[in-house]
Amino acid sequence: MPDSAKNFTYDGTNGPISTTTVTRAELITAMEHLNYAEGYNIRAIDELGGTGLVSVDSLGNAFARSIAGEDGLSVSNATGVSGNPTVGVGTPVTLRQAFSDTEANTITANVAVSILSTGTSYAVPAPTSGKISTKTIVNDTASMITLTGAVWEDPGITTVRIPPRLTVNLVSGVGGFWHVQHPYVNMPHGGLYISTPAATVISDTTNYFPEAGTTTAQPHLTNFDMPADGRLRYTGKVPVHAHLVYSSSITTASNSQVIHLRIGLYDDSAATTTYLAHTEVEQKSQATGGDVLSTAIHGDIIMEENDYVFAGIRNESSATNATATHACLFAMGMPILTT
Repeated sequence: MPDSAKNFTYDGTNGPISTTTVTRAELITAMEHLNYAEGYNIRAIDELGGTGLVSVDSLGNAFARSIAGEDGLSVSNATGVSGNPTVGVGTPVTLRQAFSDTEANTITANVAVSILSTGTSYAVPAPTSGKISTKTIVNDTASMITLTGAVWEDPGITTVRIPPRLTVNLVSGVGGFWHVQHPYVNMPHGGLYISTPAATVISDTTNYFPEAGTTTAQPHLTNFDMPADGRLRYTGKVPVHAHLVYSSSITTASNSQVIHLRIGLYDDSAATTTYLAHTEVEQKSQATGGDVLSTAIHGDIIMEENDYVFAGIRNESSATNATATHACLFAMGMPILTT
């Protein structure tokens, strides 16, 4: 308060002072009965009731306060009466939830969790340089979401894909870039086999013909199905680097036939079929009847959603039918989550 302000008021009733002379006893009595002047903090504090910490404002008001904890924090000796107040973790899960702040349908560098329920592409900002932080991005849609931006620690990454209903975790390095961690990935795999053989009709000696027969899908397919006999279709949203395996036992309608086998790929986006040259094997039946040709093929391709693979047969010797009495086609691979 300013030096010219009156800090006390005179209580003439309880400590009267003579208008002429004042004895020592009268002076002491008057001083003992002085009152704090209204409108100043010292008076407001004097008039407070209860115990605890004191807060004052610029208007001369005083308030009794105590420390309270929230968002998982606990407080001991909140008023400070019996010692210093202490603050600690009371409910860890509440504290963690408070730290994990969340944003919707946007991605900023300093919010812990981004939940995306719309859209298919988001730009990711760079993390704060010199700081270590983590970020979780949740794809809460039925579509694949692509993360863009020149913000990845791995120079080989230009985009990051998040499959539907999955998440990606980002961890920043001190250089202002993100490390990418996919905590969970469905490993695509599937297969089918011939359950009822049938002759593959071969009408010329130059072309491949889809292997005939009734097929059954193997159980527990992941991101694969069998839309028709002999077709193993990829249904995942993310492209997959697939390894193919085909094995078969084949008989021919005539002897001394040179049989070629290839795995065929139907590209759904281009609506084209290609028999994969790198998968080709050939065998020749002997001059005696009843020969069974047995072989296996391996292949390596990139498959996208709704592409499918199948076995193809070519007879180099003549337009003579061939029958796969037993056959199995299997595919498995690793989703391509970065490009």
